[in-house]
Amino acid sequence: MSKGEIILQGTRLQVDYAQTVSCYVASPEGLACGECDACHLRQEGFAEAGVPDPRRFIKLVSLWRGCTFATQ
Repeated sequence: MSKGEIILQGTRLQVDYAQTVSCYVASPEGLACGECDACHLRQEGFAEAGVPDPRRFIKLVSLWRGCTFATQ
């Protein structure tokens, strides 16, 4: 099951994602850093599912879309 599929299943089960934290270094107030691997995987999962993430992030970093290398 992909992260997006997990999020969709949770949505069907009425999971309150605002009450969940994936961040490795969340603040005491529950703010996610937005930069760690867990934050990136969460953002990718919500994007894949097409569901808005209700989690508040200290810094929202754009999603990594891979690299391309120039060949000579």
